[in-house]
Amino acid sequence: MKYTVKIFTEIKADDYEDNFQVSYPCGYSCEKGIHRLKYTDEEAGFTVVKILPDNRIEVRRRKSFTIILQNGMTYRIESETPYGSIPMTFSLQKCSNTLSEDGGMLTYIADVEIGGQPQVNQVTMLLIPDERNDIDND
Repeated sequence: MKYTVKIFTEIKADDYEDNFQVSYPCGYSCEKGIHRLKYTDEEAGFTVVKILPDNRIEVRRRKSFTIILQNGMTYRIESETPYGSIPMTFSLQKCSNTLSEDGGMLTYIADVEIGGQPQVNQVTMLLIPDERNDIDND
């Protein structure tokens, strides 16, 4: 089955707020309790989001980085950009997941620090089977 993933992101910092939405064709699978969303992001390239049974989230972006979001853990990386390396940290606050072959939703809130600037990101990923997506757009 083919899917579309609609990603809604809300970013809040002390002096900055942003909201944006993107949609991509998406592959979905679930094996042994591990949900996988696969899509190609315009900026980051091929992306795989894995949601493990313990609500740990792994985001692997082929062109830039892999992050792991897990309650009680702070994950640190250096992300290479055209402007040089930028330190980033991620710490999961909350996660909910209702993904299945029929569609569903992944929502998470994470504390993020990019280049020393703290922010809170809320991400909602809607997984929509293409036949339902066609009906909704009529």
